[in-house]
Amino acid sequence: MPIKTTTLSTDPVLVQQHELSVSVDSTGRSASNTDRKVLSVTILTYGATLTHLTFPDRWGQPQDLTLGFDHWEDYLAQAESGAINPFFGAVIGRTASRIAHASFELEGNTHALKASNGVDCQHGGPLGFDKQHWSTISTTDDDGSGGPSVTLQLISPHGQNGYPGRLVTNVKWQLTSQGELALEYWAKLEAGTAAAGDTEIASQDLHSTIVSLTHHPYWNLDGVLNPPESQDLELLLSNSQQQQKDVEVRNPCSIKDHTLWIDSSTLVELGNPHAVPTGRLHNVSQKQPGDGESCLDFTLPTGTGKSLAAGLETIPGGYGYDHVYALAPPQETGIRSIAEVDIEGYYPATPHVANLASPRTGIRMELYTSEPALVLYAAGYLDHTMLPRTKSRHFDLPTSAFFISPTASPLPTHQEANTASHGPKSVVIAAEMGKFAGVCLEPIRYPDAIHHREWSNMVTLHQGQVYRQRTVYKFSSC
Repeated sequence: MPIKTTTLSTDPVLVQQHELSVSVDSTGRSASNTDRKVLSVTILTYGATLTHLTFPDRWGQPQDLTLGFDHWEDYLAQAESGAINPFFGAVIGRTASRIAHASFELEGNTHALKASNGVDCQHGGPLGFDKQHWSTISTTDDDGSGGPSVTLQLISPHGQNGYPGRLVTNVKWQLTSQGELALEYWAKLEAGTAAAGDTEIASQDLHSTIVSLTHHPYWNLDGVLNPPESQDLELLLSNSQQQQKDVEVRNPCSIKDHTLWIDSSTLVELGNPHAVPTGRLHNVSQKQPGDGESCLDFTLPTGTGKSLAAGLETIPGGYGYDHVYALAPPQETGIRSIAEVDIEGYYPATPHVANLASPRTGIRMELYTSEPALVLYAAGYLDHTMLPRTKSRHFDLPTSAFFISPTASPLPTHQEANTASHGPKSVVIAAEMGKFAGVCLEPIRYPDAIHHREWSNMVTLHQGQVYRQRTVYKFSSC
């Protein structure tokens, strides 16, 4: 399917939106003419942000599976002082997670970064990759591998947020007919254009740096605009019988019933209260129920999953999951210890590392990645009262197919008739994105790796080297 590109703004910079779609069937195999399903994504050049991803549930009803905003300006507003800034759907860099005390040493030089979370530099600092305007360098309707692709580029100058070196980063987004969204990352130090004989600029631009990129979507496989069956739409509509206006229904998004499998029971241990790595790895397998850590072991058989609910309620602090899982190197890489992992991670190997599923909609997401770690974050700090306009969807009544879908409560026949003649003409479903509304699965290098000798090679980028990462999200429903 052709890519649809929309120019949203040209002043002061170009802001674009790319919509990509591909035909698949409900199980993720290539689509036939009689069983067409569509996987669609929308990508905003600001922050290289995934704003929407839709995939059909077991009944064929398209569901938007990511938290976020309808209006592109609301993503920009998250950079303003006082905003909650949840990093909805953005590419994170130069370094994902935290750099302790916002500084690091490299090749005998100390680099002071801009702090963005207390004393630490989090997700690249106050002007991270998520808050910058990326350029579109290519769009392809089909490059021969089965689906459309868009490649975005960001040039981060030497000294930005305190990071050394001029870093050129490309991220390629591609859909495949197997129901996949694949992200390919490429980053390299490159000298900018300098005046003849100006060797100082070139030297700074090629200064070694640190890189750890990730993608930060919040997944909700129930669908963020899919009210639960218990939602009393009929009561809301009957109370508005004499009101000739739209009715708004709030959908309280939740991932409590989602199931998860992760191919690791080893955590990167974080300090308390300073949540940066201690340098130790901690195994949580075979923990007994009630010890506070049994809920962190998701190493069940691959075809099954464990409910997220237990950990959301029992993990100390009340914020649920916010943990880093260490992923074992694939056998084909020949890597025997984490100290051998370099700037390419496990690339080109992309092992299957996690599954997330919604029992309600039947939608399942498989995650494959070349990264050595995976962050599990359950949106415990998300506060819907501090967010601007979130996603919403408008339905005309009483004929909307949504209200005869098995995924939502239908309107009775007599109610439809009354509504058509007396009551509201439409309903607006609005997503309420608060605590535990979505879950992040973020492929990553070890957080704060530069401060740990055995881990530092995986984030240190020298002149002539290339940072690489490949992450694949594969969707199916049954």
